[in-house]
Amino acid sequence: MKLLKQNQYNQGVGKYKLLSSTAGVGSIITTKLGSYVLISDINKWKFIKWVNSRIELIRSNNTDDRKVFKLCEKEISNRGLDFINDQRFVNFIKSEKNLNNLVCLVGIPHMALDENFNTPKWTKKVNNQTLPSHPIAVALNNAGEEYKSVYSNYQVQGTHFPKWFKNDKGELKKIDEWQSLWRAECNRFPNTLKMSYFAPPRDATKYLNREISSKNEDGNLIKIREYKTLEQTNLVLICPNGHLSDIPWSNFLRWKTEKYLRNRPDEDKGENLMSNEMVGPCCSNPKLIWTESKTKSEGYGSIYIECNSCGLGSGSDKDKPKINLEGINSLEPCCIGQKPWELDIDNPTIIPYETCFVRNENNNGREKMRIALVTANNVYYANGFSSLFIPMHLAENKSKELIDALDILEKKYNKYFDRIAINRHMYWESKFDLNDFLIDNDISPLNERVFKMELESEFLDKENSIVNSDNHENYRWQEYRCFSQNSLINGLNEFNGLRFKDINLPNVLPNFFKKIQQVEELKVTNVQLDFTRVKPKERIVVNGEVKETSSSQNIFSIDPQELFTLPANETLGEGLFFEFSNEKIDSWISENINELENRFKKYLLAIPDSNSQGLSSKMKIYNNRYKHFLIHSFSHMMIRELEFSCGYPTSSLKERLYISTNPNKNMSGVLIYTAEGSEGSMGGLVSQGEPEKIFEILKRGLERSTTCSSDPLCWESDGQGIFDLNLSACFSCSLVAETACEELNLGLDRRILVDEEFGFFGNIS
Repeated sequence: MKLLKQNQYNQGVGKYKLLSSTAGVGSIITTKLGSYVLISDINKWKFIKWVNSRIELIRSNNTDDRKVFKLCEKEISNRGLDFINDQRFVNFIKSEKNLNNLVCLVGIPHMALDENFNTPKWTKKVNNQTLPSHPIAVALNNAGEEYKSVYSNYQVQGTHFPKWFKNDKGELKKIDEWQSLWRAECNRFPNTLKMSYFAPPRDATKYLNREISSKNEDGNLIKIREYKTLEQTNLVLICPNGHLSDIPWSNFLRWKTEKYLRNRPDEDKGENLMSNEMVGPCCSNPKLIWTESKTKSEGYGSIYIECNSCGLGSGSDKDKPKINLEGINSLEPCCIGQKPWELDIDNPTIIPYETCFVRNENNNGREKMRIALVTANNVYYANGFSSLFIPMHLAENKSKELIDALDILEKKYNKYFDRIAINRHMYWESKFDLNDFLIDNDISPLNERVFKMELESEFLDKENSIVNSDNHENYRWQEYRCFSQNSLINGLNEFNGLRFKDINLPNVLPNFFKKIQQVEELKVTNVQLDFTRVKPKERIVVNGEVKETSSSQNIFSIDPQELFTLPANETLGEGLFFEFSNEKIDSWISENINELENRFKKYLLAIPDSNSQGLSSKMKIYNNRYKHFLIHSFSHMMIRELEFSCGYPTSSLKERLYISTNPNKNMSGVLIYTAEGSEGSMGGLVSQGEPEKIFEILKRGLERSTTCSSDPLCWESDGQGIFDLNLSACFSCSLVAETACEELNLGLDRRILVDEEFGFFGNIS
């Protein structure tokens, strides 16, 4: 269909993709029309702005966090938005991102587009009457609010990037210049043109000599003049600190000309390209022309740029040689810290920026940018996090009353401490009264004496407690402990969204597993924490200390203390949980230590080089040793076998690994569950966990693992895959869909499962 108006210029992006590893705030989406749109930060998303403002109002009128939470849930749900109730996840994000006032998460609305008008399916016609059809529109209508023309408030916002467009004559201008030409054309033809008809970006100088029939806002038939659309450039500058810039083409033309004429040193890589003082545009009124060879056989060498105003790049004389883009990949301009995803969409005159330096121990020197295609992988890496819903009292292993009391007491103490420095013991002895505290905060413990002892112990111990340096491991430990310490959770009341039960382990499985559980219902919530460019942010743990390998950019643009909500996706699913017997693992390692050391010595002999690629994966293998290969390989074997037995493709399944050799948080398990965007909980996966089936599935998987179409090369391999982090594991036998694996399909070896000499399951019958 032809897009004629701004409100039709929509790109369908699934809400699950918006929080995937390749899309989200700061990413560049390729539209179906071939243009590129940069996703704006969440404070430009109108529904997030509304939620944030409502929560701010609620917080200003209420001091009790429990009441604030309930009021927010009511407000957001009445608006038709999904209120995601995962307090454990909220607390984690508050700590991880220093968002001290974060209250809740809100679901990203699903907005399907109408095929005829390319606008959201918001209303429907019934007996010539317009009625709401989208769930949000229905909710707004039920609340007595306007719903007919507000669908854009619930869409994700974006802006064109790169900002440079060219027409079929090769005239290269920024989008605001093309808009100025369009505005002048609108003034010439006020009856058939409006500024809203500019999208997708059109060339006001190229009228196609025809008018198209359409309808205006009142439903009356009108005529619209049709103009040729513009073509967007596809090169950008990216920074290791996450910044993003357009190439200043007029500056580039001047710089490249001076390089060609040897007026600049050979080692000059355009460090000052972004500076108008140091390089500057080719002239005071650049009129750039972009021409390309039809064959494009020479790559960038076949793309030429010149200025019609000053003649630079025209080849008209020896001082104005022809200039092409050859060698542009070697450009390394100093970064000026631009953040175009934070542009004010309604007033995009100034690009937000920050100071950008090389972020190392010395923190000196300006960071260098590099050229990239907008579709290149290194333009964007999202850093997301997923949470499995676990009720707070199970996660903390404390009563709900104690958790509430600790939260309130902690805030009271901190508020008092801000005025008068006092330690916890003095505060408890002289300023705290339990009876008043319980009455004021409506807390009713079963046994006040025991409750007081617990509250005192928890409150005072916090002063001397050592903060766990690895919050991620602690978060997984809470989930693992929930499965490990509970045989049955019914999914009712406070457990809504979590339901599982132990199965009776058949045959010889008790020799290998402590338990296997059918997880009949689970909820997984995903958020985006931040993003990077050039290379992904890796999180590594060395001797218990957490380090991050690169700097990242936040998905929000306001003060962190003023952020009260984040967008998220929540999905329902089902799964199977396997907890290995630690005693069996220890005895297996002890009995086969010589074979295991010999096989895995190259991964375990020395701590990985801090400058090596894939450091995060290498450190996980180094820290968790043989257990990592064992449990991860078992997980992939089961995912591939479940694909045959229950009909879910591997892309619809996902693993959640619980592996740690930390003595205080020893984990040896895996949860295999239906992944985001799949059909959810239909029972097909859980049914495979029945006692009479699970052993047969396991046995078939082990039998299948003994052979591979790439054997004997695969079986005898001493390193394959990225960074050689796999042994006997390839696409034919062990690897699964990238979305299914938590560890990039690395750290796998099927021989650790089935080898006759040292395989963990080598003697299973």
